[in-house]
Amino acid sequence: MAGAALAVGGILAFTPIIDGNTQPQTNAKPSSSSDGDKSSETPGQGQEYTPATSRPVSLFQPKSSARGIGTGFEHSSLGAESAAVSYWQDFDLRDEVIAREQWTAVTSEDSPETIDRGVSGTVGEPLLIAAPRDGKAVVKALLSRSLDDSGDVIAVWMFYDRLVPSGEEGADNKSLKGETTYLIVKWGDGDWKVTEEPKYKAKVRGPRSYHPDSKWAFAAGWRRVAQG
Repeated sequence: MAGAALAVGGILAFTPIIDGNTQPQTNAKPSSSSDGDKSSETPGQGQEYTPATSRPVSLFQPKSSARGIGTGFEHSSLGAESAAVSYWQDFDLRDEVIAREQWTAVTSEDSPETIDRGVSGTVGEPLLIAAPRDGKAVVKALLSRSLDDSGDVIAVWMFYDRLVPSGEEGADNKSLKGETTYLIVKWGDGDWKVTEEPKYKAKVRGPRSYHPDSKWAFAAGWRRVAQG
């Protein structure tokens, strides 16, 4: 579900590549994240938090693995965020066979078409000609929103870099910096699974664009991801 992003009047206009939709979503409505811990970081009198000055989110590591990708995340909003980030960072960017195995392992049975679109969107990203064909996605910030009343379907927005290995010639120039995408994850079969079911995709709205020093990005729900 990789895609390009740009700011339009402070709201993120996002063009997803995974489904070939070229219509940017600009009718965003800022809302709080689904992570309950974040409400406790309300700025005090005379102080305004930004993602850079607030506590970063520490994510869970996968407890198991399947078909070459980490799995086994707890049934919570932080578990959903952890799953989405872990999947996005671990999807193979070069080998289509490996990538297909990974997408198959973490895709909901209710959304089998996601596998083909996911593979074409991560291996080579045909609509991003300059996208590196190797390396690793590194998620630097996230924002999550529940798409149903139960909290079992969550859209996780991610601000990330796609880095070419440092040993490769011209690695820095080939890397992608400051990209934005999202995954919708749904609780099922004891884990969080990626889905693109239309009833959930219709509820996704692009949030305010991310910047580490923006109080508005913090208010919208963006949080830095703890590294290491």
